Amino acid sequence: MFAHHSWRLVAGASLLAALYVLAPEPAQVQPRATVSSPVALTTEERLKVEQTAVAEPRVRAIIGEGQPRVVTSAVEVDKAEAEAFLAGRTTPPPTRRVTVLLINPQTQQAAKALIEVSQNRVPSVESIAAMDVPFLRDDADRALALAKADPNVRRAVGDTLDRYEILDSGSDARVPFAAQALPLRSSDPRDVCSADRCIDLIFRTENGYLPLRAHVNLTRGTVEVHRGGGQHR
Repeated sequence: MFAHHSWRLVAGASLLAALYVLAPEPAQVQPRATVSSPVALTTEERLKVEQTAVAEPRVRAIIGEGQPRVVTSAVEVDKAEAEAFLAGRTTPPPTRRVTVLLINPQTQQAAKALIEVSQNRVPSVESIAAMDVPFLRDDADRALALAKADPNVRRAVGDTLDRYEILDSGSDARVPFAAQALPLRSSDPRDVCSADRCIDLIFRTENGYLPLRAHVNLTRGTVEVHRGGGQHR
């Protein structure tokens, strides 16, 4: 349900796979370890590109100040350069690029930065629409914190509210007071969740689910209690 910080973009994974698909006949193929070694990021390289993305002025102009959450894609390589490298026509390994997604948890603004690894250069930066930003576990934690701070949620749930903790979907952990986060995306332009980032929280006890949900707008930092299809403020 939620993207993790080790999330990898599908595009990056497919390009990495293509690096092997593009290899010439077996007699000419370099050992796989030799081919893959210039592709994968080292821990030091990953840290460097993430620091570069965080410090990039164009990124800051989009997401604002503060410490953003950072999600780094798998490495992408230039197809023509990869073909030439695998065929032995060129010596330098193909240019490696990664996409770094940065999300400001306070402003809920996000940016995407493309970084060339070897030169640590940032060719492009783009703003990301709220509905295209993946939901992370931190979003669920923030939604629960907002719900716990809301007096209407506290009245609806009762004194046990502080005992609730986030339970990931599909988890079989035995948690006596579990809050499950359901990310919401809307295609209806009249719905604020078509532009804002929204999560519904449902609350489960050992006796079953409470007949209510907390509708949390992460972008605006607001919470509404919905019970039986109605809305209570």
